[in-house]
Amino acid sequence: MAQGIVNRLVVATAFSLGVIRALVAGTFLISILFTSFWALGHLPVTIFRPSGAMKLLPWSVYDYLLRPYPMEIFKWLLVIVLLFAAVGFLTPVATKLALLLVVFYQGVLRSFGHFNHDEMLAIYYLGVLAFTPCGDGFSIDSLLARKRRERPTFAYSYPVLLMWVLMSWTYFSSALIKIRVAGLKYLSPDNLPTLAIFHSLDNLHDTHFKLAFWLPEVRQYLPVVVLLVLLWELLFPLVIFRRWRPWLLGFGIVFHLATLFLMNIFFPFQLAMYLVFIDWDRLRARLGTSASSPTRQVGLDPEPTPLS
Repeated sequence: MAQGIVNRLVVATAFSLGVIRALVAGTFLISILFTSFWALGHLPVTIFRPSGAMKLLPWSVYDYLLRPYPMEIFKWLLVIVLLFAAVGFLTPVATKLALLLVVFYQGVLRSFGHFNHDEMLAIYYLGVLAFTPCGDGFSIDSLLARKRRERPTFAYSYPVLLMWVLMSWTYFSSALIKIRVAGLKYLSPDNLPTLAIFHSLDNLHDTHFKLAFWLPEVRQYLPVVVLLVLLWELLFPLVIFRRWRPWLLGFGIVFHLATLFLMNIFFPFQLAMYLVFIDWDRLRARLGTSASSPTRQVGLDPEPTPLS
């Protein structure tokens, strides 16, 4: 019964799960390629404060690693593993190594004191993919396989549904925390301007837009805007159902762009993970149909028209 419900909610195949694997691993790959590990290695190890599981490693590991050359080696190890995971080569091993190394990299990065939850959802997705048959399709492994392994549809639908639920929970729990901590005070006209201006004045963001200083002029309208965002977060679990998906995802894109310009906070990983909601099998079918249809030249009929 459970398998039937999952298969009705999610129509996924080895191909679509493979595309998602490529997108998630590729997002981390692109991010790391454009990150300067050399500069990270110049940070003084004396300000490094291991947290959580990072405390299990001896200090000598960090004392050696947090130098320019070792950090560059670590970067290219990450690049190779993520590339293998993205293209689906040695997928079972590559995805698990990618999960382990990305978690360790995030631990190193965040132990210098700046915590950011943008990548967290994508890390959870890596965890899901590491233990599911995401290499059965859209991968080098599937091309090299002599015999294709047959699995039930549930094996591909369930991981996709789990990723949908994980994203739904990130937004839904965010709304619950706001309600539990602030209550109705969260809808105060001064809440959003104060928070936006605070983030616009510090120097810990990649951007420094000043649109937040315009918000006090429209403060009387902001409780309605904040309420709409709160309702959107509470209703986000409905994204599992196809009819609600365009509205909820569209609002999410607008919301994250607004936080970029008003609060200098952007969530590129979170937005990239929206791609898991695309029906990749249907898109492939449409592209295949378009490619196989005859080409029609502008101004010319495909067949001669009989004379009247």
